[in-house]
Amino acid sequence: MESGNLEKLLLKEEWINNIKYMSPRPRYNHIELQGELYLQLRNYFKKSCNVSIEAALFLTKEDPAIIKSDKNIIDNLIKSKKAEVAPDVAVYCDKNQIFYRGYIGIPQLVIEVLSPSNSDDDLISKKDLYEEYGVPEYWIVSPMSKKVWIYSLVNNKYELKNNCTLNEKFKSIRFDDLEMDLSEVELIEED
Repeated sequence: MESGNLEKLLLKEEWINNIKYMSPRPRYNHIELQGELYLQLRNYFKKSCNVSIEAALFLTKEDPAIIKSDKNIIDNLIKSKKAEVAPDVAVYCDKNQIFYRGYIGIPQLVIEVLSPSNSDDDLISKKDLYEEYGVPEYWIVSPMSKKVWIYSLVNNKYELKNNCTLNEKFKSIRFDDLEMDLSEVELIEED
């Protein structure tokens, strides 16, 4: 296998404003939290919304149905490398957002689970990007500090609405009766 192909298998590639961000595959605690978040969200939304793990997301404020109707627009969006990310977990309630490469548009909720090697990407670069594109709710989950931060978009700016520990139940701002419980996730001590 060529080294370039091996690198693609071992690293996650995302693009923000034409800058490539590469990150190593996640550690055990990251995967456990990501999986539990996915399962609880999938159970909550059932068929009303799609819940994805690390699927390609091409952020755009344009109507996904219009974009999908013109192959040139899709190709230009993909080639632009302006806002192509792979959120750890995301919720999409518009079925028009699904396309052959992942999703287009603005998810209703994005969750990033921090990793020691690239926390700044999620805390700064991606947070700014999601805010710029108008993602209504953004959660940051840290296996290192065992905390959750919930941001909600208010007047086009993120406001911290809740911060709690992984042992506390917490609620979504956007989805009134969505309550999450990560207290049963067994994390291991990391070096």
